[in-house]
Amino acid sequence: SVTLELRDAAAVITMDANKPRIQDIFNTYLRELRPADIQGSAGIYRLRTELLSRINATMEEGLVKDILFGEIIVQ
Repeated sequence: SVTLELRDAAAVITMDANKPRIQDIFNTYLRELRPADIQGSAGIYRLRTELLSRINATMEEGLVKDILFGEIIVQ
């Protein structure tokens, strides 16, 4: 699970309206990963950076300030 830290309160409306698109962006990228890709703190950092880059490229640069991981399950 993730929490998105947004630029401002107005960004919540944009994010809610694009929730299916955001889920698709995340799921598409996550399906490409192998367990070894997210091993250790460096792997989690790369994951955060890549997801943040993808969402800001799709939505609006700077709309999402950070991605906070609540839980990561590797299957």
